[in-house]
Amino acid sequence: MNLYQTKLICRKHTNLRDPDIEKICGVAAQLQLIADLAQANVFIDCPAREGKHAVVVAQANPRTTLTLYTKSVIGQLAYESYEPAVALTHRTGKPTIRNRAITQEGKLVKQSVVPIKNDQGATIGSLIMEQAINWQLLPEYQWQALSKTREHLGQTLIQMTKQESFVFDLIQEALFLIDHQGMVVYANSHAINLVAEMGHSGEFVGTSIYEKLSFLTSIDLSGQKVFFQEVSSGKKTFTVKSIILQRDNQRMGTLLLIRDLTELREKERQLMVKSTVIKEIHHRVKNNLQMIASLLRLQMRRGVPEEAKALFQESLNRIQSIASVHEILSNTGLDEVELPDMVKKIGQLLVNNARPEKNIEISFTGDRIRLPSDKAVSLALIVNELIQNSVEHAFVGQVQGIIRVNMVKVDQEVQVHIKDNGVGCLPSSANHESSLGLQIVKMLTEHDLAGFFSIVPTESGTEAVVRFSVGEGI
Repeated sequence: MNLYQTKLICRKHTNLRDPDIEKICGVAAQLQLIADLAQANVFIDCPAREGKHAVVVAQANPRTTLTLYTKSVIGQLAYESYEPAVALTHRTGKPTIRNRAITQEGKLVKQSVVPIKNDQGATIGSLIMEQAINWQLLPEYQWQALSKTREHLGQTLIQMTKQESFVFDLIQEALFLIDHQGMVVYANSHAINLVAEMGHSGEFVGTSIYEKLSFLTSIDLSGQKVFFQEVSSGKKTFTVKSIILQRDNQRMGTLLLIRDLTELREKERQLMVKSTVIKEIHHRVKNNLQMIASLLRLQMRRGVPEEAKALFQESLNRIQSIASVHEILSNTGLDEVELPDMVKKIGQLLVNNARPEKNIEISFTGDRIRLPSDKAVSLALIVNELIQNSVEHAFVGQVQGIIRVNMVKVDQEVQVHIKDNGVGCLPSSANHESSLGLQIVKMLTEHDLAGFFSIVPTESGTEAVVRFSVGEGI
């Protein structure tokens, strides 16, 4: 199993963090053993960065039986419409066992999907097992019933086309019924419009489908009973699905369904471009902020009055806190920030910059919470001020201390608790008048987040709490 390839695909096509990618690789390392033991094709799919689809990050074909797949599908998208069980598992975190599915190579399989979760219990991917259905194990009467159903389907479709049924016009795809030689027997209204869009006018029933839709010439419609493929023709993109219709084991014709995906693919392309532009903007903002921080450091090294050094350092920390938000946004391309990632980045930076004679530890716990970028910037400044306040003032006369940061979401309210085991805050701190930092915290919490801020002494130090409401989708 090529774990390097798995890591590369995860980093390129998903929003998974490094610990989650390591978790995926841990499962991928056992994939071949699982495939051989289960005598099944086994895959790992992860939610794709763009859209609601998934991407195949690992695959193992069984060495103990025949494989269902002749080619590797690693790196390919698994579209929600064709892999509903995978999408459901990613959305709900629940397994789907022994579901019937059709592979992209047109084979009917039993598919089982179980979620892969990280240490926080979030679903980061799915383990998929596909086995061929052994028709020989079915009772004979079931086999006959299925064959008759297939024949009845073909007969019904032929009969409905002869009656010019309006049912086919309700289908949101171009539907063609062609005979075994590829001649068009019937076409619904969407099919007629498609042929017209491809530059052919007039009656085409009784003519070759390949003459009207030249992009079909690259597809073998006779090789598989059920077939699906996405093809391109000029600037257009189509999905082509076909079902071979039989009667008495003789081919009656082919049901052909074609959908124009050009607009959808163009929107996906525009979203990708937009995402790339947004990432680049955040990257440049981060670089500009880091340049400002570098200028401040340069000025501090060249010499500033002793009483001004603390003010320079506070300004430097605030700039770096905002830069950390834009750095996260530049990596994800999204307009949301993972709260734990942001807070941990800020907290570790402040503790590492603390006075060397102080041995300060910091820990982070809580829920995986996503915040819009505007709220994230405000909260980054708030967290910076509160942790900085603990680092500077909580451990006076102490050589070591502990700061604990806890982030929870209760209903539609986010709560950030920052607690230390220092000497405790002064009474004036509770009124937020003791420092510029606490005034900034109060202003940002009330005006930017429409929330509440409190800071109180505890039995073993000080606890600051910031609470604010978020929307249902957060």
